[in-house]
Amino acid sequence: MQKQYYTAKEVAEILKISVQTAYRKAKSGDLPSEGKRPNIRFPKLAIDAIAEIGEKDEKEEKLSFVPSTLADEWIKQQMNHPYDDEDSVPFKTIVAWRKKNSDITMNVKKGNQIVGWTTFLPLKDEIIMALLENKIKEKDIKEQDVRKWSENNISVYIPIIEVVQTDNKEENKRIGRFLVKNTMKWALMLTIQHDIKRWYAIGVTTEGQRLLEGLGFKPISSTNNDKRKGYILETKAPHVKLITSMLQETEDPPQLERNNRDNQSVI
Repeated sequence: MQKQYYTAKEVAEILKISVQTAYRKAKSGDLPSEGKRPNIRFPKLAIDAIAEIGEKDEKEEKLSFVPSTLADEWIKQQMNHPYDDEDSVPFKTIVAWRKKNSDITMNVKKGNQIVGWTTFLPLKDEIIMALLENKIKEKDIKEQDVRKWSENNISVYIPIIEVVQTDNKEENKRIGRFLVKNTMKWALMLTIQHDIKRWYAIGVTTEGQRLLEGLGFKPISSTNNDKRKGYILETKAPHVKLITSMLQETEDPPQLERNNRDNQSVI
């Protein structure tokens, strides 16, 4: 009878990868397989086709856009620890926010490594306006100020869209494009699912302000001689331009350097 399956060792030899990589690809769905280790097997027809045509070029490791856990928040806190200043949000405050609404942050991960993140905070309007006018800091936001997605007439503040910078500028750009695109998809999904009336953000660089205005945000406040602008987006506004802009992958997404940190924000 003609052989119908390969072992992991045979797949490794055929595709010129390690056995462990074959197992990893099977788990991630990048290689068709049946069963579980140690009895996992790979359909011969599928592996032969992949071997003949070739796998996707993996010079660029796959990125994922996933919900942030409390453990992830702690890791990010430690990543930023050398750059803490008086405006930094304490971990205790983040825990309090998540107690009220756990679905406020998404991470970009490369494998298991956190390489970027976005936070959406549904807040009371008076708190958001105080933030925009620089009357309070993000660390001053209390648990009772955070709203649940299930409430009516929600306003959302975008405190950060951040990429962890490396010496590889092209990789930083790739991660930035991926983060911006998926952040906006997340925003659109939330707007469709919930009663979100307004989005707010702060632009503190020319590039960040240009990005927000290109997405349809309108300036409503200005401090520090127009260097720091507060923006609003009414969801009742026409969506066509907004959706097109949000889903477009820019060649070089704008980024904001903060206090010479190794991390950089998109806005």
